[in-house]
Amino acid sequence: MKKTRLNENFIDRPIAHRGLHSATVCENSMEAFRLAIEKGYPIEIDVHLTKDGDLAVIHDSMLSRMTGRSGIVEALTSEQLKAYTLKDGQHIPMLREVLELVDGRVPLLIELKFRRAFNEKQGEALLAQLESYPYKDMVAMQSFHPKMVRWLKTHSKDYSVGYLSSFNLLKNHRFINYVLSTLKLFRWYMHADFISYDITYLPNKYVAKKRRHGVPVLAWTVNTPERVNRAVDFADNIIFESLFSNFTSKA
Repeated sequence: MKKTRLNENFIDRPIAHRGLHSATVCENSMEAFRLAIEKGYPIEIDVHLTKDGDLAVIHDSMLSRMTGRSGIVEALTSEQLKAYTLKDGQHIPMLREVLELVDGRVPLLIELKFRRAFNEKQGEALLAQLESYPYKDMVAMQSFHPKMVRWLKTHSKDYSVGYLSSFNLLKNHRFINYVLSTLKLFRWYMHADFISYDITYLPNKYVAKKRRHGVPVLAWTVNTPERVNRAVDFADNIIFESLFSNFTSKA
């Protein structure tokens, strides 16, 4: 599969994790995205597939944490989701709305989230919605699921696709955790273009080896000065929460 280099737009400035959210502005909200755009920060967002095949921008499948109401994104249509509001009173954005808002002004890093298992319809919906978005160099994608990374690499040559990883991703699955955290599937199966790795477990020899071979590394979630300092040495950029203007990549 063709390698697609991660655009410098995703290296030059720190990436705002779920937008510039705060105690008063909810994550993955239109206001959080507007604030990031105003500051010129790239934005990381999460998308879930709705029951009717649309893409909702929210981190959790379960709606309770962000809305205070029970519900599951994948079990609801986009119309039904309109009845839910985030805790700050905003609505749950759909990807189309976010694309219209961003309009190429800042890079957009899209994470494909799952409730239970890989579903290629999610990838199909994402590529379909991006087809009319003209700023191809301002979009990258990532997923924790190796099958989704491979699927995206197989079905599109326009975007860089990254693999998200950490240690102890799955409880009671020691061997699977080992395979995923040590990046055993990175090249030969996923053919991923970059790594997004949990800053808690950096540095480690597995990520360092890939980086020595030219694979860009994004560190998440960076939310303390200590983590900023660590990321300078072991990653090419950060996915951050709170404002850390003193990060300088070594890319």
